[in-house]
Amino acid sequence: MLPVGIHLSYWQVNWQDDLQPLIGKAKSAGFDVAEFPILEPRKLNLKNLRRTLDHEGMLASCGTGLDTKRDISSPDLSIRQAGVSHLRACIESAAILGSPVLGGVIYTAWGDIPPKDRKLRRAYAIENLQIAAMIAEEYGVYLCLEVLNRFEGWLINTVEEGLELLAEVNSPFVKLHLDTFHLNIEEDDIASSIRHAGENLGHFHCVENNRKVPGRGHIPWGQVRDALREIGYSGYLVTEAFVNPSGEVGNALFIWRSLADDPDLEARSAAEFLKREVANV
Repeated sequence: MLPVGIHLSYWQVNWQDDLQPLIGKAKSAGFDVAEFPILEPRKLNLKNLRRTLDHEGMLASCGTGLDTKRDISSPDLSIRQAGVSHLRACIESAAILGSPVLGGVIYTAWGDIPPKDRKLRRAYAIENLQIAAMIAEEYGVYLCLEVLNRFEGWLINTVEEGLELLAEVNSPFVKLHLDTFHLNIEEDDIASSIRHAGENLGHFHCVENNRKVPGRGHIPWGQVRDALREIGYSGYLVTEAFVNPSGEVGNALFIWRSLADDPDLEARSAAEFLKREVANV
């Protein structure tokens, strides 16, 4: 049975909302893993978060997203350096929290669509991912590049593009991070894309086509489970659903209406669904 988790931003209204009490909410909902949005790592009380994880008996996973001021693909050297510095702090945070991975949009700025210099930006992304990979190896954390849909990113929209980028970075500490919400938009066949990722799959998000929790849409979860089983995936299954239209989080993820009448009840439903339908690989 694979460990199942939930991204703690499921309960956040604003990105800086306290994460510590959300660990207990994840535990109460039936999850094994709390996934942390590591957006401002130097502002987090990592020791307290780790103590709470240990007290609750919870595992951790971590993710982050680069922005236009911390973009390792930027033509501006100072911005690239700020991006590498941010990734270092995130990797260090993941290690303190006991997370084996740092996933997310860690190769270019999330939501930024450059109109021209994509070839140059791709080269910068590869160069700096190689630097970040050496830092990750030092801490024993795997960098997992999230494959995004075309409306949120430009560099890797498909598993094939992700594998091409991995080949150029050429580090065993860099893998792919797949998310069924994005796969549903970009891939012709979700299960085939998972099989194509194979041993390069390092982290997996379970989200419905409508960004609700698993079991509330039309993702073919049986096929997902079978594909994960075939490739021998042994990582975490994390639901990164966003259901609340309030505040910064809802606005950033384009959630304009409530997608859950009772978020806590829906979280429990998601944990039960994943354990019953997907995690038994």
